[in-house]
Amino acid sequence: MRVSREWLMLLGALLVVGALYNHYLGHSVLLFELVLLAIGTSIALLALRFSAEEPGRPAPGEGLLSLFLVRYLPKRWLGIVIPVIGFSLLLAWSLWKIVRNGQTDLRMEDIIVTLFSISLVLYHTGPSRYQTEKDFVVLYLLFLTVVFAGIWKAYTLITGESIGRVTAYSEYYFITLPVVAFVRLLGFDITAELDFNGVGLSNTMEFFFEGHLVRLGIGSGCSGLYSAGLFFSAFLAFVLVRYARVDWRVVTALAMGLALTWASNILRMVVTVLVGAFYGPTALSTFHMYFGILLFVALIALFWFLVVRWLDKHVPLRMKPSLATPPDQEDVVEGDGESAGDRAESCSA
Repeated sequence: MRVSREWLMLLGALLVVGALYNHYLGHSVLLFELVLLAIGTSIALLALRFSAEEPGRPAPGEGLLSLFLVRYLPKRWLGIVIPVIGFSLLLAWSLWKIVRNGQTDLRMEDIIVTLFSISLVLYHTGPSRYQTEKDFVVLYLLFLTVVFAGIWKAYTLITGESIGRVTAYSEYYFITLPVVAFVRLLGFDITAELDFNGVGLSNTMEFFFEGHLVRLGIGSGCSGLYSAGLFFSAFLAFVLVRYARVDWRVVTALAMGLALTWASNILRMVVTVLVGAFYGPTALSTFHMYFGILLFVALIALFWFLVVRWLDKHVPLRMKPSLATPPDQEDVVEGDGESAGDRAESCSA
């Protein structure tokens, strides 16, 4: 039951992220996205209710962030230090954005930094039985902050390139060309072009339907960097919270997860183009807005499930003995024969 509840939580999170991905990156169909948000939130809350009752969960104060910081700080300070870090991050980001750059608009990276800061401020609040879920949220938002507010911003500041140009290159080489190659293998005539001199999207695909040219623009919503940043961060947080360790198997699984996230996006785009090639641009647009994100989430969940099943066979879960476990069985854990003490030691390594 532990696996099913965790996967319900991840599926709910993927549906919520998928709805936001669809909306903020240009595919917006508001009513459809609100339905996805409602379904994803309901699934996550249902999983949260069940998971809080299961034995073997981390004890209060044993969150991954606390266990990491207690190596460098007294435990009694954590209740103050972690919220202060969150507040300071939000204050520094706001001052840098408004005072230094003169920007007052709210962008995607601003929302991510704000949510990450709030998650730190609230890390020690709420029922302690939800420690695992709080770890997942904090790690997920941390990775998003590193990708969108760290790596991307640093790249644009160092190189002077606009974010639009960065995403255009990533779209063309990581998404468009593989999609075109795959569609051509299936026998369809399609071409791709990257042109920064024209008006509108610089990254396009072209094919004919019933003698008429169909021109498909690839925007930032289809960028490999966006999809990897948003969705792979969820998988990265899920794996680290689930196993609380990093070894060669975990690194291998994460690399597979990143590759499969990219492959899921490629398959989504291939199916979208094939729908247009068979049924025309209206069907393509409908599929892209309503069903493309569902196909993407389904493929990601399937691929990640297979990767995690492989990991479960070789890597012990992050679990502790249940309070209901008899004393003579307290050191017995399922599957691998390690003691709870050995496991705690290996998880902290």
